[in-house]
Amino acid sequence: MDDFLTILFAAVLVEGLVNMIRNIKEKETDWRYWASLVAAIGVSILVSYNWDLDLFSAVLGEGQLPLVGAILTGLLVARGSNYVSELLKLLGATTHRIKNGV
Repeated sequence: MDDFLTILFAAVLVEGLVNMIRNIKEKETDWRYWASLVAAIGVSILVSYNWDLDLFSAVLGEGQLPLVGAILTGLLVARGSNYVSELLKLLGATTHRIKNGV
């Protein structure tokens, strides 16, 4: 079941990143938009790295490259709290189903 959670988690992450990139391409080309986007991503990754925030290690266990987990967690944080909240609900429901054998 850990493999299933890993695949599910990766699929949700990739979907989120693809949507983030798609939104970037469709949004304004104003430099202020780009500056705020880069700042949000940079600050989120810095905060995740500085405080060892690694959602992937928390859910899936320690990875081979711990820095990657912090960076990806930072990208999720930059994506927005609503997205992270929905992801945690999905993972919680999936974990509950696995533990209960549903």
